Amino acid sequence: MRKKVLAFLLSSALMLPYAGMALAADAVAAAPQSWNVSVGKEQDQTSLDSMFPKVIYIHAGDTVKFTDGAMFTPHTVTFLAGNTPIGPDDPKAGAPSAPSGSKWDGKSLMNSGILMPGQDYSITFTAVGAYNYACILHPLMTGTVVVLPAGAPIPSVIEQAAGVKADTDDLLAQVDALKHMSTDLNYMKNADGSTMYMIDAGMGHRGFTLNAMMPETLYINEGDSVEWLNNNMYEPHFVTFNKPDNMSFFTPEGAMNPAFMAPAGGDHFDGTGFTNSGIIMAQKTYSLTFTTAGTYTYECYMHSGSKMTGTIVVAPKGAVKLTVNGKPATTAEALLVRGHVYAGIVPMVEALGGTVEWNNELHAVVVNVGGKHDLPAQLAPTSGVALVINGKQFFSDLAPQIIDGHSYAAVEDMVNLLGGTYSWNEALQLCAVTLNP
Repeated sequence: MRKKVLAFLLSSALMLPYAGMALAADAVAAAPQSWNVSVGKEQDQTSLDSMFPKVIYIHAGDTVKFTDGAMFTPHTVTFLAGNTPIGPDDPKAGAPSAPSGSKWDGKSLMNSGILMPGQDYSITFTAVGAYNYACILHPLMTGTVVVLPAGAPIPSVIEQAAGVKADTDDLLAQVDALKHMSTDLNYMKNADGSTMYMIDAGMGHRGFTLNAMMPETLYINEGDSVEWLNNNMYEPHFVTFNKPDNMSFFTPEGAMNPAFMAPAGGDHFDGTGFTNSGIIMAQKTYSLTFTTAGTYTYECYMHSGSKMTGTIVVAPKGAVKLTVNGKPATTAEALLVRGHVYAGIVPMVEALGGTVEWNNELHAVVVNVGGKHDLPAQLAPTSGVALVINGKQFFSDLAPQIIDGHSYAAVEDMVNLLGGTYSWNEALQLCAVTLNP
């Protein structure tokens, strides 16, 4: 019977994630080896909540060192061995069940306790078997240690490292796909004419969490609302405005400050006072209505290390909004004139990263965006002040306007001359301009 069990373990080990791999040539029993497992990884606001390798193949007597590979996130390495699952609040969760480096035969609970980033915990596996384990704090974060008899062929260190790279690349590709899916502006119109905008406060799936506000910057009007969705499977988040300087997210003992756990500040925000969502669990939402024009930054303080921040720019009620390459151009006041969006020439050009100057020889206003351009030898007659943009005289069926002593021109025509794109969203009163770098 024992031979059949060992044959089954060996065949399973070779078939699934490493099918087709060349086996280590030397199947002769050797001295015990040491192996490494990264318990999670973290980069660019992305926490890869998996074990690397997810399945590791070793020999009885070998030692595995489990290292928390995240930059800011704690994890555990917990082998239940048939015992009742442990929750994060269980006293047994935080402390190791045995010292690091202990031998384990797979018959009792083995728990690393809380591993902070960079900390490690080693286990020497003495008995043949396949042992599943998980992170108590992230229950979907699982792994398996397959222990085979000494001398049995297993994938080499290089082959197992190749599996780690493949798993990492796959998760990062999923993250990138989600980022691109979250670039669209999501909103709905309310019965009173205001708009409700949607932001993903983090996003994740099995194996990763993306700790970012998407979109990171939102341009709205007074009276509009924002709804944050924690679009995750397990990671909680917060939305906090105006955190007092003397308020810390964590207590000196390392626990979360109770002041952050409950909502604060109400459901309307005028830019003042501590306003907080409280803890937003996975797939839950938090909404806030903005009543006063201004620029307001906020943060998920639980993921400050990941720089999980956002900005809400609030324009006056009914004002036309202008964005350039996705960023609010708040200094370039936009107006709707007979159904067309006009903007002040000087602030509009500055928002585009260009320069405006007067040319005495041509008696024209000269605009350069993206560097200096050669000027035409002469200009065609035109009513009013001539305008040259990137070396070309500006003509438009929409005549420039003088409004409050400032020169305004049609945004669409200016952008077309610069080779950019222009769009107008009537529902949002939003003009979006995109220029190629």
